[in-house]
Amino acid sequence: MAEKGKVETFWQRWQGVRPERNDAILWEERDGTVILTVSRTDWLARFLRWLTARPLRRRIELDEIGSLVWKLCDGRHTVGEIAEELVQRYRLMKREALTSLAEFLTQLRRRGLVRWQEAKEG
Repeated sequence: MAEKGKVETFWQRWQGVRPERNDAILWEERDGTVILTVSRTDWLARFLRWLTARPLRRRIELDEIGSLVWKLCDGRHTVGEIAEELVQRYRLMKREALTSLAEFLTQLRRRGLVRWQEAKEG
C-alpha cells in the first residue's frame, strides 16, 4: 500500500513541473510542424566533424503531438496542463497522456532541449 502512495505522489509532483525550452535551440513552425535546429559546438562534435564529416547542426522534425508539446514548453504551463490539452485534443486517458508526456519530456531533457522547474507554491 505504501508503494501506491509513492507512485501517486510522484504523479502529483510530476503534474506540477513546468518544462521550458532551451533558449539556445533554434526552432521554427511550418504548417503546424515544429522543426528544431540543434547545433553542437563542443570539442567532441568538432573533432567528429573533422574525422567523419558529420554536420555540426542537426534538424529534428516533430510530429503533430510533439509540436504541440514543444510549443507549450514555455515555463508557464505545467505538465498537468499540457497533459490536459492532450486529453482534450486527442481524446487520451489522463494517465496515458501523463505517461507519454513523461517519456517524451525526459528524452528532450536528456538531449538538452528542455529543462524544467518545480511549480511554485501559492
